[in-house]
Amino acid sequence: MDILYTIGAVLIFAPFIAFLLVVLIARKKMKYQSIGLAADLTTFLLFFSVPVSIKAIWEIDITALVYLIAILIAIVLLVIEWRQTKEIEILRYIRQTWRMYFVLLALAYSSIWAVGIVLSLLHFFRI
Repeated sequence: MDILYTIGAVLIFAPFIAFLLVVLIARKKMKYQSIGLAADLTTFLLFFSVPVSIKAIWEIDITALVYLIAILIAIVLLVIEWRQTKEIEILRYIRQTWRMYFVLLALAYSSIWAVGIVLSLLHFFRI
């Protein structure tokens, strides 16, 4: 059971490892669609990883804020889709929204890690 907790913790703190593993494993069967599958899985992990990383660095709980922003993004994308097409294709809308989450959460995660590394270096060198 400890191994499962360790694997879960590694994937939460380093979701890019899951991204790379899924791409490498699925590449043989799915070709170019493996990147989409990896992005979908990583998005799920990033929803947990971003708040946990911020909590670890600044001791601020933003979990509710992340989910609220995700809901607002979904609403905005739904209105845009509705105005453009008048007839919404649900699967296309969900895929578009989920990929938008991936891009935004990956950028947030990368930024949080970069700031965390800089803060750690500043603390280490006592600047």
